[in-house]
Amino acid sequence: MGIHTGRYGDVSWDPAGGSTLTPIISLNTWKADFKTDFEDVSCFGDSNKVYVPGLMNIEGSFGGFWNSAELALFKAAMSPVPGMLQLTPNKQEASFLWKGLAYLDASIDCTMTAPKVTGTFKAAGSWTVPGAIVATGASPGTGNGTFTPAGASPPPNGPELGAVVASPNTRWTTGQRIILSDGSPAYWDGTQWQGGIAP
Repeated sequence: MGIHTGRYGDVSWDPAGGSTLTPIISLNTWKADFKTDFEDVSCFGDSNKVYVPGLMNIEGSFGGFWNSAELALFKAAMSPVPGMLQLTPNKQEASFLWKGLAYLDASIDCTMTAPKVTGTFKAAGSWTVPGAIVATGASPGTGNGTFTPAGASPPPNGPELGAVVASPNTRWTTGQRIILSDGSPAYWDGTQWQGGIAP
């Protein structure tokens, strides 16, 4: 770990919102902003302004060159539903990345030089961040349930549950579920994950 070149950076996308991510080719730059909203709650008698944090905003931009073999960016911009976006600073440290559902837009600037493409993204759900512990197992509850290993972050959405092993591996009982990062419930039907609460 340490400082590495950005030449091995990567922007990958899955229009279905799952984990089948494919690199968007011919890009050479991306930027992400993680800024938290703060509300001024200063009151009479305070000696300085006082703030309380609100929600974090996740958005950013990317750019590169037009390549007729790469239409994913423009398809994503025209899609009314979000897809899964993954941003990696250096693929040689593949475990360090940002990933989550996002809406994309795209622009193209065609001049006498090689046409340039740019775009922006905005989060459409909870994102994973570098250093987060990935959940590999889940046990049910009538509230949030439990993810393992200890300290693991819940998967961001249903499609991301595929690699999580249910415990017990038999059908969960009525009312049991786990809660994903996007706030939605899911349960194990004895064969596969299902959205909602076990009936």
